Amino acid sequence: MFSIAPNAQMIISPLDQRAERLVNEHPNMIQIPTPYSAQYKDLVNWMELEYRNGDKVIMISEKAARQNNLTGPIKEVLDSSSLAYQTFSYSILEGRDVLVPLKELMADNGSNRVLIASESEAFVNDVVRNLNLMIHQKYNVVLYAASKIRSFDTIEVENFHKTNLHVSLTYYIDYDDPRVKNFLLKYRALFNTEPSQFAFQGYDIASYFMEMNAKYGNRWPEMLEKEEKAMLQSSFRCVKSADGGYTNHGVRRIVYGNDWKVIKVK
Repeated sequence: MFSIAPNAQMIISPLDQRAERLVNEHPNMIQIPTPYSAQYKDLVNWMELEYRNGDKVIMISEKAARQNNLTGPIKEVLDSSSLAYQTFSYSILEGRDVLVPLKELMADNGSNRVLIASESEAFVNDVVRNLNLMIHQKYNVVLYAASKIRSFDTIEVENFHKTNLHVSLTYYIDYDDPRVKNFLLKYRALFNTEPSQFAFQGYDIASYFMEMNAKYGNRWPEMLEKEEKAMLQSSFRCVKSADGGYTNHGVRRIVYGNDWKVIKVK
């Protein structure tokens, strides 16, 4: 990529999260997809904002997981916060026997704010199942998760609503937003079809950076950290690395409410 355009002022990476590693090496690179690390940091900030006296914060992880271990990075974010939290780890084979030890960690009256440190669909599904059993026993549970949980086909959406799921994610389209409605009408009129996620993404990226260039001219890269903006599908909050380029840390927050609605709160 950089050999193709060695003299480019800035190179914008719009799709692949794996390209984030290149930001530290290349000062003229802008990584658009928000990394999972930023999503988890936002979740912990969200917990801090909603935490009340009497609540409990619990991080649940998979014992002896073979996947990329998220426990360390998430624990680091929690340690840097003001939250006191407890950890609970089990293997999926123990799933039927965890209710009693899990209940011992939970608050009887306050909210139990749970963050799952795993990207394993089978394990996350088991945790959600156990949390629903705790809800049936009258415990108040609020589940926090990054966007990947929404792609797990084995978890029924009904369980997201029951656990009052809070999600921090890179992309979310609020179809009640007047700007989105206007975009839909114009897109349908021009192309006689519905816009895909990539149509929204392309529009957001082009609009944001064209506006930056129109506003600041050739100095626009210097102003990225000062220009946060919520677009149709994504939000832009660019953060510069120490010696490299920029990574977008903009997130959307949504809540699966008890009334079966999904509400965008940020």
